[in-house]
Amino acid sequence: MAYQIKQLAQLAGVSVRTLRYYDEIGLLPPAYLGDNGYRYYETAQVNRLQQICLYRSLQVPLADIPALLDQPAPAVVTALEQQYQKLLQQRQQLDTLLTLVQTTIKTQRGGVEMTDQDKFTAFKQAKLAENEANYGDELRDKYDEQTLTQANDQFAKLSAADYAAMQATEQQLIADLKVVLASGDMTTTTAQRVYRNHKKWLSYTWPKYTAAMHRNLALMYQADERFQAYYDERAGQGASAALCAIIERFAQD
Repeated sequence: MAYQIKQLAQLAGVSVRTLRYYDEIGLLPPAYLGDNGYRYYETAQVNRLQQICLYRSLQVPLADIPALLDQPAPAVVTALEQQYQKLLQQRQQLDTLLTLVQTTIKTQRGGVEMTDQDKFTAFKQAKLAENEANYGDELRDKYDEQTLTQANDQFAKLSAADYAAMQATEQQLIADLKVVLASGDMTTTTAQRVYRNHKKWLSYTWPKYTAAMHRNLALMYQADERFQAYYDERAGQGASAALCAIIERFAQD
């Protein structure tokens, strides 16, 4: 069956303007043009549009989609399986947060009692799910699966006191990082304290520490805008770069 552009737009739930744009950029040309100049789309184009819509729903940039569509079937399956795993992780994160919110609502209404341990356990599970969804791929590029599993287990087992100490360590790190950033000197005792506190902060979740692992983390900070924003938003523009320079200077074998 051949569809005119308006019919295909209605079928797929996209606009006619979108289909025209996809044609203009070569992403989805019609099967043929009729004598009347109308675009006609057949089964192959319908299938291609379905894949385009899927990738767009997964927030794949439009510029990256042609390469994905032109891959052989096994590569497409692999890419979709990876996206599937990411969606499962995101669902786990949302399910954990929804459960925590639901239980908190019931607690506030007086219908159920949560122990302090239950509250803290749910919070940590939500943080782990969020971290996996946001940074899982990047972490696996730098560290093996066993190391990451051990780190997650260690965080999950943190006591409330240890978690508070971890937060206090980071707050001191941020305060010192602001001082270093203002001076621009990465060799001061304050800069050394930034390094020691960052190392200490990592120790709460890392099952083992090596200087090489620490430097790898600095490389990850430099390569990922999300990591950069984490410190820049807390300590000021350039804080992430300063922290990386400090780690590279003091994290020596």
